[in-house]
Amino acid sequence: MNQTASQTPLGVTLLKIIVPVCLIALGVAGFWYYKSKAVKVKRKPAEKAVPVVDIMKVTPVRVVAQIRAMGTVRPDKEVVIKSQVAGTVIQVSPEFVQGGLIPRGQTMVRIDPADYTLAVNKAQSALAQARADFEIERGQQQIAKEELKLMAEMSANEIPETGLVLRKPQLEQARAAVAGAQSDLEGARLDLERTRITAPFHALVLSKQVDKGAMTAAQGTLATLVDVSCYQVEVQVPLDRLDRIRVHETHGSPARIRSLYAGREWDGRVVRTTGAVTEQSRMAGVIIQVDDPLGLGPAKGRPAMLLDDHVEAIIEGQVFDNVFSLPRTLVREDSTLWIYNDGRLEIRKVAPVWIENDRVFIQSALSPGDLVISSDLPTPVPGMALTLASRESR
Repeated sequence: MNQTASQTPLGVTLLKIIVPVCLIALGVAGFWYYKSKAVKVKRKPAEKAVPVVDIMKVTPVRVVAQIRAMGTVRPDKEVVIKSQVAGTVIQVSPEFVQGGLIPRGQTMVRIDPADYTLAVNKAQSALAQARADFEIERGQQQIAKEELKLMAEMSANEIPETGLVLRKPQLEQARAAVAGAQSDLEGARLDLERTRITAPFHALVLSKQVDKGAMTAAQGTLATLVDVSCYQVEVQVPLDRLDRIRVHETHGSPARIRSLYAGREWDGRVVRTTGAVTEQSRMAGVIIQVDDPLGLGPAKGRPAMLLDDHVEAIIEGQVFDNVFSLPRTLVREDSTLWIYNDGRLEIRKVAPVWIENDRVFIQSALSPGDLVISSDLPTPVPGMALTLASRESR
């Protein structure tokens, strides 16, 4: 009894030792089994990405520089008509109204000529009297010559022929009286002609100050007229673009004029500059001439141009041959272009000869067929590798 009881604790003790050892061994075996079966991942070195870019193939073109400017329509010739004689207005032309058109040479206003007709008649009478006195004096001079000749024959002494004896001063006085009377007659006739006021050119009546029955004084204002054969448009042009414009009275740069409000258009040409720079904007004044602005002659049927209208002028300036036209956004910092050159990036310096709206025009540093990169690159480095996209940008 005592022996059996002493052996039982030993078996239990061995069991308590063996079981944990077995469990640990089993766990270690399982760990190494699963570790041997785990998938091994092999790390590859990172591949360097090559940027993909869009390109634009360039070809040379012929470009006419266009300069856009704003301006106002002004008369090319504006005159204030004044009466040279005083009197009552007895007749006005039906066209003598504000906005009326009067042909050149047509009578606009007629002043009562009665007083001036009488003055002409009086001057004619005075001239006839002066001529008669002159003829009488010529006869008197001839008589004086004959008397002097007789006296010389009857006298032993020689009698001198002086001007006073021959009545030369009296004859010159009579001749001067004739010339004075002639001038008075011409003046009277001129005043009579001035009672009829005619249009000095094909005119638009901008304003009028008299009407039939009105009394006008000498140098009194009758009307303000504008020559309708041509108008002018004064526009402001940046100084750096002025040398691209041809200024000439007959062969100046063509220009297209468009009304900002009515949408009407007219053709013109640059004829001169104002010769001054505006004080505020520091721009040059340029004069564009528009012939037949009312459409009365060769441009018949064209919409009439209105004075003081605000217009936009598109001037055709210098012609550039063999230039490359590119979007303005393709010119990078420091005036450079990115060129695709056999899979590599080339950064090329350029100098645009003209910039217009969203386009730039380059005449040098490019060749036909060059591929200009239109894509953006985060860190452009000369010589870096590039890959083309599937299509070319046009």
